[in-house]
Amino acid sequence: MSSLAFDTHRAVKALCEAGAAEPLAEAFVETIGDAIGGNVATKADVAASEAALRADIAEVKTDLESHIDAVKADVDRVETALKADVDRVEITLKADVDRVETALKADVDRVETALKAEIAEVKIDIAESEARLQVKIADVQAETKADIAGVRAEITEVRTEIADVRAELKTDIGGLEARLYRQLWLMAAGIVGLTVALVKLLG
Repeated sequence: MSSLAFDTHRAVKALCEAGAAEPLAEAFVETIGDAIGGNVATKADVAASEAALRADIAEVKTDLESHIDAVKADVDRVETALKADVDRVEITLKADVDRVETALKADVDRVETALKAEIAEVKIDIAESEARLQVKIADVQAETKADIAGVRAEITEVRTEIADVRAELKTDIGGLEARLYRQLWLMAAGIVGLTVALVKLLG
């Protein structure tokens, strides 16, 4: 095939568009082609080149389509593998989450049970402490009442003893006064008798 340095078809078309008749344009272009040493492309050359180019394009297109199909197949395989991996990871994660949830629930249940048991024990201890405290309070109240009753009895006894002592003192004082009055009377009688005797002796 000749070189494509001069496109005769394009030149003929340009001359025709410029107003030249097609035979004249072809003759002119052919003459110009001969003048430059035949380094031109004829219609056949252009057609052959276009055909070869179309064949090359078709081959490249076929190769590209084949490559695209191969790439699509690879993408599909990768996508399928990724989906399988994602599914496996999702299943594994779900299993892990389920195990963690089960373990946490078991831990929560154990803690809740332990707390309930401890609360029950604390309630029992509180109830026992309250009962012991009430018994102690009752004992203290009883002892206090007994002490108060004993103090009252002692006060009553002391009052009685004081009354008895007062009575005895009054009796003793009355007896002393009587004896004193008697002694004074005897002394006065003796003094009178002595005075009479002295008067007689002196008279």
